[in-house]
Amino acid sequence: MDKGEEPAPPYTANYGAAPPPGMYPQPGFIPAGAPPAGYQAVQTGQVIVTPALQDIPGQTVCPHCQQSVTTTTVFKPGLLTWAVCGGLAFVGCCCWIPFCIDACKDVEHSCPSCHSVIHIHKRM
Repeated sequence: MDKGEEPAPPYTANYGAAPPPGMYPQPGFIPAGAPPAGYQAVQTGQVIVTPALQDIPGQTVCPHCQQSVTTTTVFKPGLLTWAVCGGLAFVGCCCWIPFCIDACKDVEHSCPSCHSVIHIHKRM
């Protein structure tokens, strides 16, 4: 250490405590709705949040024809149907039963206007 220099303060852990005042710059006041200085407001496309389509028909906006529709549903065999079929065949039961139960099948949602598939709710 040279003459005139003060020793460094001992290290103390300060985990979880707020930093001392003046350590970080404080944000300036920005009026609500106004962009910060140096930024330009850009309008983006509209975000459409649709509810989760599951077992029953649901209302949504079709991504193909852009119409607000209530989907039509069709039950189709999926992974769960085949897994239950294999399990029943393994124990020696009637393995065709899962193909008759809608609760074991996937649900395909389609648009009633353009007939495009919007969503497939998979059971497994």
